[in-house]
Amino acid sequence: MSRVLTDGEIKALFRQLVKAAGGVEACGVELGIAHQRVSLLQNQKAPDMPNLRQIMALEVVAQSPIISGAMARAIKGDAVEMVSLAAVEAVQASAGALRLVHDMDADGHRDADEIRRVQQATQDNLREARELADAAAALTPGAVA
Repeated sequence: MSRVLTDGEIKALFRQLVKAAGGVEACGVELGIAHQRVSLLQNQKAPDMPNLRQIMALEVVAQSPIISGAMARAIKGDAVEMVSLAAVEAVQASAGALRLVHDMDADGHRDADEIRRVQQATQDNLREARELADAAAALTPGAVA
């Protein structure tokens, strides 16, 4: 499910970013601010938040999208959650198609409308299966958050 990172999450990620970019003093030099200010930007109790330019500048130095990557994942939703949701929808589409096939032959006669409904259900099933495959293809190796 898509969501917005909390201030606490951003500050925790900023702390990781500062460490990856060389520490408080190095980040202060890179950003053109006092190292005390960098400390405040990563302090959970301080109200100040790092701005986008500061985040991007430090991610370039660290050569890692620590905060922007987390933001993108939060906006897109968790990959495993997306696969699970797509799998449920694919199974529901399959069950719906199977029900229609059973209903079509239940009376021993197939009419054109029944065939059309089965064909539509199988196309829906195919679409859901493709979405499941796409969600699975988006999975990446690495630590699970």
